[in-house]
Amino acid sequence: MSEDRRVLFLQHQDDCGPGYLGDRVRELGLPMDVAHLSHGDRPADPSRWSLVVSLGSDDSTLDSSVAYLDHERAFLAEAVAADVPVLGVCFGAQMLATVLGASVRTLERPEIGWLDVETRRPDVVGSGPWLVWHLDAFACPPDAEMLASTDAAVQAFRQGPHLGVQFHPEATPESAGAWAAKYPKALAAAGIDRTALLDETDRRQDESRERAAALLDEVVNGVSSAGAGTTLDL
Repeated sequence: MSEDRRVLFLQHQDDCGPGYLGDRVRELGLPMDVAHLSHGDRPADPSRWSLVVSLGSDDSTLDSSVAYLDHERAFLAEAVAADVPVLGVCFGAQMLATVLGASVRTLERPEIGWLDVETRRPDVVGSGPWLVWHLDAFACPPDAEMLASTDAAVQAFRQGPHLGVQFHPEATPESAGAWAAKYPKALAAAGIDRTALLDETDRRQDESRERAAALLDEVVNGVSSAGAGTTLDL
């Protein structure tokens, strides 16, 4: 791929931005674009980018009334068909999973908190702790490798150059604080103490930034050891 190829973030809400993942893209000196889908942005031709990162959302992949859903699903399908690596985060991972043929279900109760995951590939996805915050969950796509899980949900999978993670490697204290203020009922339903959650998020800033960087690097450097070993020429 030519050196002018860029990284594209698909952002679905103002308080769920690129965060630590975006910081790492900038540290690597890679050109970066952000498409705000909820504001009407509709990017075309995923082959213009070397990596597509689909971020989180409080929307549901099961809600057909979401205005951008069909466009994003088609865009990600084009990216997969064109072998453009996709990193899906939480909602973005659910979108990627559906494109790859998996189902999404609503959890009986939200899964929220700093959680360790049971990882099959700690070289790709460490055991954690990771900030988990979701109401829906995806099944592992049929031809994908499941990398990590909790009792409640699959937490990570990969298929070829594509990686989906249910947790939030990008989350900063600012974004977590915005979510906590916006979704107190979800915290209550999960039995989570808001102050303790935010204090832990603050304490874990340095390691969270490092973990996000390592995960982003894994995608940039070729996420699949089982496949062709794709490496981005960025």
